[in-house]
Amino acid sequence: MRNVRLIYKKGGRAKYISHLDMNRLMLRVIKRAGLPVWFTEGFNPHAFIAFALPLSLGFISEYDICDFKIEDDNFSNQDVKEALEKSLPEGIEVVDIIEPQMKVKELCFAQFELLIECDEKAKNDLKEFLNQDEIIVEKMTKKKKFKTFDVKPKIKKFDFEEIENGLKVSLLLPCGSEDNVNPMLIFDEAKKKIEFDVVLVKRGKLYDKNMQLFH
Repeated sequence: MRNVRLIYKKGGRAKYISHLDMNRLMLRVIKRAGLPVWFTEGFNPHAFIAFALPLSLGFISEYDICDFKIEDDNFSNQDVKEALEKSLPEGIEVVDIIEPQMKVKELCFAQFELLIECDEKAKNDLKEFLNQDEIIVEKMTKKKKFKTFDVKPKIKKFDFEEIENGLKVSLLLPCGSEDNVNPMLIFDEAKKKIEFDVVLVKRGKLYDKNMQLFH
């Protein structure tokens, strides 16, 4: 038995699949593909799969992670890739099948790209907003209570690119179980003062604390 890491893209209409439904979908895909995966034991045995980092509903991604175990060591990564490619629905695409090199707890940063529709005034206002010394936001805790904090120190990197009718904003934000910042936390706060529309949010590559690509 060996560990397998599926790296995949999620886009198109698949962006409307919630994390919970994505779990169910992947279980069905694995069954349809006929992969010799390891099943849990107990009263309700099922194929064991684990996602590295849940993706918010409505976001697309270019580097999502799903781990599982293969019981047949003769079933190669190429075999896994070919079987999944025949079974995955539109909008979900295999990027690679690898042997995991890092543990999920090593995840520290995620790259995000947002496409924003706005006028010239809003472009300048958004740039000023992100260049502030502090950006105070509210975030709901696991105890269902709101806490107020300065999110600016958590933005490790950001830049702008002017596009037709708006901006493309790139951000590097913390992620993982200990610390996680959703980019919409920042832009929902900006919307209180600036008129604009976020038309697309894409999560890109994932990194460890040393900015090494998570793999």
